Formats: sequence, C-alpha cells, structure tokens
Amino acid sequence: RSDVNLLVTINPNNGQMLMTSIPRDYYVKLANCGKKDKLTHSALYGGTENSIKTIEDFLDINIDFYARVDFQSVIQLVDALGGIDIYSDKAFIPYTDHGIKIPKGNVHMNGRMALAFARERYTYQSGDQHRTENQQAVLQAIIRKMASPAIITHYTDILKSIEGTFVTDMPMNEMARIANDQLNTNASWSFQSSMVAGNGLMMKGGYYMPDTRLYYLIPDENSVEQNKQYIKKM
Repeated sequence: RSDVNLLVTINPNNGQMLMTSIPRDYYVKLANCGKKDKLTHSALYGGTENSIKTIEDFLDINIDFYARVDFQSVIQLVDALGGIDIYSDKAFIPYTDHGIKIPKGNVHMNGRMALAFARERYTYQSGDQHRTENQQAVLQAIIRKMASPAIITHYTDILKSIEGTFVTDMPMNEMARIANDQLNTNASWSFQSSMVAGNGLMMKGGYYMPDTRLYYLIPDENSVEQNKQYIKKM
C-alpha cells in the first residue's frame, strides 16, 4: 500500500527541486486495469510498478527512478544522518506516538520524531493538507542534510544503515555520479512544493471494492493541469 505519493522533479542545471504530492485517495485510472479507483490501490493490488505507471499516465510524465521506504527506514535514515532540523508551527503530542512531544519552533528531530511529524494530521485544522506539508518538510530536511559535504562523502554508509527497509531502481553507479557531482559543485538546492487538489466524496464504484462506500478524492482538473505545467516547467 502506498500512504505517501511524492513526486520529486529535479533540475540539476539550476539547483531546483519541485515536490508534488498526490493524495493516496485520489480517484484515478489504474494502469493495470484501466478502471478508476484510489491511487493507493494501484500499489496495494498491482505493486510498485503499477503505481508508477498509474502516476505516469495520470500526469503525462516519465518517472526515471523510484524509491520506496517504510516507517522504519525513515527512522533509521534520519538517525543515521544525526537528525534533521524542521520548523513546527505548533507544539503537540503526535497521534501516532504518544510517547513523545514535538515543541513549537525550530526543532532538531531524531528519526522517531521525524516520522511522527510526517504522519500527523489530527492536530491540524487542515488535516491531510498539513500532513502533506509536513511530509515535504521532512524530505527537504533529509535532502539538505544528505547534500552537505560531511554527509554525502559517506553516502554508502547511510544506504547500508537502511538496508532491507529501502527499495529503489536507481543503480549504484548513478548514485555515485550524483554524489560526486554534489561534492564537486557543493550546489545549494532550492525547493518548491505543490499538491494536486480535489473534492472529498463518500461513494461506491471503485474498481476493487465496487459495492463498498469508501472515501475518494475526486481530482480538480484545473489543479491537475496546473501541476502538470509546474512539472514540465521544472
């Protein structure tokens, strides 16, 4: 199952990255069956490749590489980096982890805190939208930390630390090329964030559970087209 679908478009020529979030409940045509259902069901019933092809078809793009992580890999990766720095706009006890408290302000987070921060939605009035912003903030913080010379020199050690919890189709020689380019240029990256919008609806008719009323997010076509342009421009 895919709980977070985050498309990262990278322009290495100007040091820019665009993060486009696609809600898991987005009602889209699944690549393996040609019928509409939740985006999350593309991975649940058809695997990662089906999820990738579904997003490619939906946004009319080509995805060069994918990375799939689970909750444990987020914890291990952030801890291997020595923590990450994120701004939290409020203090709260995470719904998914009552054993910690995240303060307001600039917070140096370990893996456990970063995961809880990325999963939180109940404490925010805007719910899923704010959770999406948190997820993008966590990924940005990870990338910034990874891009620092002190860390990227030892990127293979970082990858080993999350071995078994992290899957990607990017070859090791491509990772090495990216790491060497970053070391040679010490490029600073700027980030832009976006999210495709939609309207929530309880209904029947999804391909895999057609007779069950489920929550779906019906795509806002104007938002979809706008995000397609953002991606192509980047």
